[in-house]
Amino acid sequence: MSAEALDAAEGLAKAAYFESLWVAVVIPAAIPIVPIIYQAQGNPGKLWRAADGWKDMVDQLEKSQQKIEELSRLVAQSQWAGDDRVAFEKKMNDYSDQIDFAIAMAWSVIAALYVLAVLIGIFIYLMFVIMTLLTIFATAIVIAAGTIVGAPAALELEAQANQFASMAYRVLSVGSKVIEKTSTGVAYIWSALLAINMTGQAFNGNTDVLTTFVKAGLNGADDMLKGALAYLLTKRTAEVFGANPASRWGVPLSSRVAPLTTGEKLAAGLGTADTLDGSNVLATPWANTGDSYGSEDDAGRKYVDETQPHR
Repeated sequence: MSAEALDAAEGLAKAAYFESLWVAVVIPAAIPIVPIIYQAQGNPGKLWRAADGWKDMVDQLEKSQQKIEELSRLVAQSQWAGDDRVAFEKKMNDYSDQIDFAIAMAWSVIAALYVLAVLIGIFIYLMFVIMTLLTIFATAIVIAAGTIVGAPAALELEAQANQFASMAYRVLSVGSKVIEKTSTGVAYIWSALLAINMTGQAFNGNTDVLTTFVKAGLNGADDMLKGALAYLLTKRTAEVFGANPASRWGVPLSSRVAPLTTGEKLAAGLGTADTLDGSNVLATPWANTGDSYGSEDDAGRKYVDETQPHR
């Protein structure tokens, strides 16, 4: 799979959302699918490119590693010996160990980003196929119901469509939970690796590591708050849709078969605005203030330059 193939998922996710709104009006059992698709909007191709960017960083780290080795061999042992030489080699080894750990951590990030990009891409393709089938069902029901001879067939077709929608809801719910759990697990692993890296640097004499971390956190706090706000608003909008019973393992047992409530209609309208905008419109006044890092080629470099402390 390539970034270009994953880029197409963004448009398919939007199409699936608008299909779900139409389907939910005709097939009540499809109503719980709407918030799942609403929260699945995104472009996994950007995750794939982010992984490629981390690979470029690994290349730079490996070059740094080679430079340290060159410096260590620059002066022969016979030409420079004693305590200063021992201290120099120890410091070079410390730098080398830190770079080795940074490379290992970077590869874990790369692997996780590739996996998440593929998982999200496959999920979006799957939900588009499912919603397209349900759209065909819904359209056929409306056409059949509009004729006298087709009315009985429409009722039978609606019953079959509700059964299919219930099954589709369970499949998409499980897929959504897998992605959510995987993302959470990756976040915990990265946090643990960061803590280990910081501890290792502190023991190797980097007395500024905690100060640097705090400064970086403060400089990036506004972006974290904007992201958290958009996430919470999106999650609350999705939660307006009726909850469904689930097993002890979190697998949905059934879908609610009932018309859209007034609250759900409002949530669907807000979801439409969010989907068209590409972000949560209620968070836009906060999310769009200041510089936007967008999707330019130098976006990552620009973000680092403006959020990381310089000495």
